[in-house]
Amino acid sequence: MTSIASLRAMFALVLVCLLSACDPVLPQTEYDDWQFEGFQVYSHVPDSPRGLVYFFHGSLGSADFVTKVETVDLINDLIAAGYAFVATESTDRSENKRWALADPSLVSNPDLARLARLQAYLVDNTAVTGTTPIFGVGMSNGARMVSLFGQSFADAGYPVTAVAPFMAPVDATVRASGGLRLPAFFVLAENDSLVPNDLIELDVAMTQANGVAAELWVKHEEPLKDWRFTRVPSIDAEEAALIVDLLVQSGAWNAEGERQVPVADAALAASAVATRPRFAPDGQAVGGQLKNILAEHGFSAINKLQLVAFFNAQLE
Repeated sequence: MTSIASLRAMFALVLVCLLSACDPVLPQTEYDDWQFEGFQVYSHVPDSPRGLVYFFHGSLGSADFVTKVETVDLINDLIAAGYAFVATESTDRSENKRWALADPSLVSNPDLARLARLQAYLVDNTAVTGTTPIFGVGMSNGARMVSLFGQSFADAGYPVTAVAPFMAPVDATVRASGGLRLPAFFVLAENDSLVPNDLIELDVAMTQANGVAAELWVKHEEPLKDWRFTRVPSIDAEEAALIVDLLVQSGAWNAEGERQVPVADAALAASAVATRPRFAPDGQAVGGQLKNILAEHGFSAINKLQLVAFFNAQLE
């Protein structure tokens, strides 16, 4: 996709926010909260799901990824469109909390093997069937994992239909085997300082060369505005205005919401505000909104309508 299309998506979200006063983002459906083989799981399965979407957290993450503001916003739209979702966490629960990559085996890779057992459990105990289309959404380390998961499960005969890697290239093992052979919805952040965006662009080209649909969406930088922070359920209009005032006082943005310093310096100013005791325990959520404003490395629901449409298109 072109940057013009990405900008249109951003403006569409801004318009939605203006019309709705950017109400706090809350789950529109209660999630099931359970354990599978000792690992946290969140899920929601309607009576006749049109598809099952797996969610994969990034490094240092957990299944709680699906309880964050931006992820909840996307999940609300997926559920409204008739999809089920499930999220668990990496076997690695040590310091890094990363998914096991590089090994495409559903037997020897501990994460893929457990996901296969989780899929079997869902088929046996919910409205998910063996033919329910499978989708995946992953962020950062989870983006690499969603590519490995998707291709490995598809190669094993599972009905994987499409994947959506956010803010990271596909796993090197998948690239070495010729790239994704699945439809893919790629999202990168224009100011991402953690991942090589050129590799993501290469992955898009490789996927298209394999004869399947691939879209690239770019999360562009936004002006600093109050509405970003009122998306956090515990941040009211007064506190949102305070956050903006503090950031303007820092000199990183001007009163019109335009960034005045390099992205790295603005990110430091943003971190200093997000970690203030006043905003605890919501500093991480505030920080997530600031990453969206800066188009830095962080999950964004700004293209949620396009992602749902892409998944729907693969079912036609």
